[in-house]
This record gives sequence, structure tokens and C-alpha cells, in this order.
Amino acid sequence: MITKLCSRCKEPVLYPKAYCDKCKDIVDNEREEAKAKNSKRANRKYNNKRDPKYIKFYNSPDWKFKLAPKYIADKGYKCEVCGAIASEVHHIKPIQTDEGWERRLDYYNLKALCLDCHNKEHDRFKRSVRRKKY
Repeated sequence: MITKLCSRCKEPVLYPKAYCDKCKDIVDNEREEAKAKNSKRANRKYNNKRDPKYIKFYNSPDWKFKLAPKYIADKGYKCEVCGAIASEVHHIKPIQTDEGWERRLDYYNLKALCLDCHNKEHDRFKRSVRRKKY
């Protein structure tokens, strides 16, 4: 039986544990609080760049609790592009355009997508290809 010291209180613990049972709960709570704080800060920074009109729409009960969940359930929670589990609803005509804004609650202007396909649809998080100079 190999023992080592708890990383927090220096009490002996069995290897490979890093913390004793008492400290593990405390450390887990501290990590959750830090994660929530960082997430909140990142979301606030992101939302400051967005138009309040779109934030209000995406947080509206008509979208959040009625149309989006109904559409994704009607499609069987399947991505319409790759067949994976769909977690997001995409507007075919973007709501940032005049036509898209008029059709923002149109059932036929939607597409159920998984996170990867939604990111591809919006060209998000693409790696840039660097060309080598010779």
C-alpha cells in the first residue's frame, strides 16, 4: 500500500489520490466556483459584442421554450447534416438580414444541427492553414 500526502492539508492519503476525502469536496467546490466565474465573465464579454435585439430574441420564451425545442424534437434530435445528436437549431436565413428577421419564428427557416455542423455552418473555430515559405 503506497501513501502520499494530501496536496491541501498534508494528511496521508492512498496513492493515486491527490486529496483526502475532506479536502476533495472543498477543492471540487472551489473549482466549480472558479469555472462558473470564468464562464460568466467570458459570456459577458461575448454578449457585449452582440446586438441586444438578437440577445433578446434568443432569450425570448417563444424561441427558447416553444419553437426551438419543438423543432428539434420533431426532427428526432438528429442532425440534419450528419445524423449525429442535434443540440442546436440553426436559422437557414440568418436573422441578421431583413428577410431572416421577418422569418425568425418561421418553422421552415430552421435546421436541427449538432454542435460541429453548426460551427461549420457559421465558419467558426476554423484552423488557419499556414503556407510554408521556401
